[in-house]
Amino acid sequence: MIMIDLELWDEIKKEFVLFESLVDTGSTYCVIEKSIAEATGLRPLKVLHLWQMGESLNVPKTELRVRYNGKEYEIEGLIIEVKASYKRQKLPEEECTRPESPHPLIN
Repeated sequence: MIMIDLELWDEIKKEFVLFESLVDTGSTYCVIEKSIAEATGLRPLKVLHLWQMGESLNVPKTELRVRYNGKEYEIEGLIIEVKASYKRQKLPEEECTRPESPHPLIN
C-alpha cells in the first residue's frame, strides 16, 4: 500500500477536495468510507453482491471522480462503513511512507 494526495470531486461544494489516500495497487475496487461519501454528496448507484466467508455481502457501489497530478479519472467505488472504534489518528511510532517510484495513475 502507498499513500498519495488525491483530489475527490465534492458533489455538494462542486469542487475537488484534497485527501490523503491509501492506495492498494492490486485492489479490484476503490473503497470510500461512508461518512466521506455522505459529506461529499456521493450516492450509491447500485448494489454489488459479493460472496464472502460463506455468506452474501451487499455493498453500495458508486462512481468516483478523482484528480491525481492534474489528470482526472472516473472510477468505480464501493461505499463501506468503518466502525468508529477503528477510526483513529496515526500514532507517532507508526510509519506510512509515500512511493519513491511512479505508480499506476501516473502513466
